[in-house]
Amino acid sequence: MIVERNLVIEGKYVRLEEVCPKYFPKIIEWRNNPENNKFLNQPFKLTMELQQKWYKDKYLKDLTQGLLIMIDKSNGIPFGTKGWTDYDVKKKVCIAGRALVGEPAYRGSKESAEAYLLCADYMYKKMQVETMYIHVVDENLKVISLNKRWGYIPNTGEICFPKELLVNGMKQTEYIRNYEQYKKARAKIIKILEML
Repeated sequence: MIVERNLVIEGKYVRLEEVCPKYFPKIIEWRNNPENNKFLNQPFKLTMELQQKWYKDKYLKDLTQGLLIMIDKSNGIPFGTKGWTDYDVKKKVCIAGRALVGEPAYRGSKESAEAYLLCADYMYKKMQVETMYIHVVDENLKVISLNKRWGYIPNTGEICFPKELLVNGMKQTEYIRNYEQYKKARAKIIKILEML
């Protein structure tokens, strides 16, 4: 499967749109917010020039990565990002992540939960990923707890992405989730969404 570009995924509450220049001001605002970037892999201030350079020189040329903007369908407000890197078609693996809910009102919301479901469904079903990895800073207890609810467990086997274990001086742990683990977590999350 070749990764699609100009991807749009529609849900009940949320639309996911592939990153494009119209979203750059919001991405820059979110990523430069000290509350948001405490555990991000970004040891510098993001500028429009850097964002444009990354998009043109790296993102558009690298089909192993994807970045989606989460948009509230009820009001058109973009509120965060979700995506993947290191997608390997043959091994059927990727690093899931790029998860950033930049607008505080959407943290823990049904919109952000649905966006995560839509993105994971796309990766497992359309991209045919069998195993996803994530890397979380050891002090980021909130995100560790959240990802465990989403079916991730610490990788106790061979580390797949050793370069991710220490990023900008922050120690990270590699977590892993296969499709069966995701399906179990997904069923629980769907039930919660139905009650909202």
